[in-house]
Amino acid sequence: KPLRSAMRRTINVAVLVSALAVLVSVLAVVASLNVFFNGALPATADVTGVTPAEIEPTGRRRRLTANGSQDDVDGWFQDVPYLANLAKKSPSGASKPFRVLFVITSLVEFDKGTRGTEHGYDRLQNIMLPPLVDGVKSMTDRGWEVDLYLVLGFKELLPERRKLIQAALPDGVGLEVWDNAIPFHYAKTYNKRPQPGMSLSAADHALSRQHRFVLRDKLQYYDFFCAFEDDIKITADHVVNFLELSNDIYNLHRTALSSVDRQAHVAEESPSRPDRHQPNDKSPVGNDVVDDPLSAEFVKRLFPGLLRVEVLDRKEGDHPLRNGRLERHQFKSEVPPSPDAYSNGHSLLRPVCCEEAEPARGRMTANPIIEEVVLWETNIQASGVRNLPEIGWVHAMPVEDRADIGSYWSGYPSVFGEKNVKRPRRVDATLGQQAGFMATRKQVEYFHTTACPGGFLPPYDDQTQWKGDSLQRHSVEFWSGGFQLFGQCFLNRIVPLDPRRFERQLLYHVSNNKQRSAPAKKFIRVGDFYGQLMRVKEKAEDLLK
Repeated sequence: KPLRSAMRRTINVAVLVSALAVLVSVLAVVASLNVFFNGALPATADVTGVTPAEIEPTGRRRRLTANGSQDDVDGWFQDVPYLANLAKKSPSGASKPFRVLFVITSLVEFDKGTRGTEHGYDRLQNIMLPPLVDGVKSMTDRGWEVDLYLVLGFKELLPERRKLIQAALPDGVGLEVWDNAIPFHYAKTYNKRPQPGMSLSAADHALSRQHRFVLRDKLQYYDFFCAFEDDIKITADHVVNFLELSNDIYNLHRTALSSVDRQAHVAEESPSRPDRHQPNDKSPVGNDVVDDPLSAEFVKRLFPGLLRVEVLDRKEGDHPLRNGRLERHQFKSEVPPSPDAYSNGHSLLRPVCCEEAEPARGRMTANPIIEEVVLWETNIQASGVRNLPEIGWVHAMPVEDRADIGSYWSGYPSVFGEKNVKRPRRVDATLGQQAGFMATRKQVEYFHTTACPGGFLPPYDDQTQWKGDSLQRHSVEFWSGGFQLFGQCFLNRIVPLDPRRFERQLLYHVSNNKQRSAPAKKFIRVGDFYGQLMRVKEKAEDLLK
């Protein structure tokens, strides 16, 4: 049931139990018939009394066309146009609420003192709660119905701590808690049966998998899902921007389907070029793709990307990044930032991701300026750009080679040394770990039924993909960082280069600890990184000339 139902209604328990028993029986029959006739996930049941048809298309798969390809309706992004409109309506103008489930995963209640943290620091109250409350409030202020689900790695959330969280949340926000959520496994058995005498141990790394069980359980009750680690600031602006870009991708797909060649074309397509670059890895395309036509199938691999950032702290004493190090950032000589990315010496970007008033809470920095916002999860060597039909110029984030739909790589043809050097692909240091994801219900269903081998949601029983044990082979970065979605599931993340859109795809990592614990050479001001992307865009335009 939805989280809010237990909070907003006072119903006789006996009557409620009887009603639920009848409802469960009816839903079981309906679900069985639906699976029998449609061979797909059960149709969405809406507990508010609104039929699914009133909310969005059903998403049922159509038969294969004569040429064997699947028809255009397979549930992919199918609810996006409706939800993009619903999310932007004023509270008084929306006939139905936009329903959001916020899932936050937190390993510890108090910091352990590792990776630049302070031992015993109240992580729940000072790190998790402030951005969470800000984010939820930004959503409820728009009239959205928001519920919160906490997946906790520590043994128990005490009643007084639960009250602390509930009191900080806006009125009407539901709260559900799964504490002691770390699964157990036989360590280092690697899909083999445990040896006699082996004991179970906690699989701390697999806590990041548990949100998938929550999504499976709650999928039919919400329109939109935000699933992130406990120190990421997600606001309504992020969600609206995500839906707007998703809607652009949806429309681009419709354009491709309506074209004679089932491809989307830019308005002023450049003439064909001889001697195109041939891939030197498993990518189906070369590194010189600028404004090439995009097939309908490749459009379906596009997905809005996100980038984690931090704001430099202002603690007394030396700061590893405030000593001129950022002026000597990586690849500055190979790819100098374009002056077109600045105005009067300041980046065109604004620090809207990281706004924090005085006095700053937790580890956040008050009243940041854009020159203090830095990133470390990727770099220009791993990046590309592309001019997409109807969307325009975008940053093509790193993706596994076999999944790549093509972009103009920053290193083409020999920017970083010898000619035909291989492009960084699935590399931990440059993948662009985003600490979570957001998606509509239909997007989640598409991940599970179509895009991701072995499925995106439990039970993870596909032997070919999971080898009998989904806990052994996969790390935190696989489940929440993006290694599954942006590798195995073939999704290509894009970030529009329009500064107003680019800045809304930046996520504030409010722990603010990486700047003092990660190697200084990895960091770059987000404005300078944006400037490097603009420089690569200029090179791509020169190539077309």
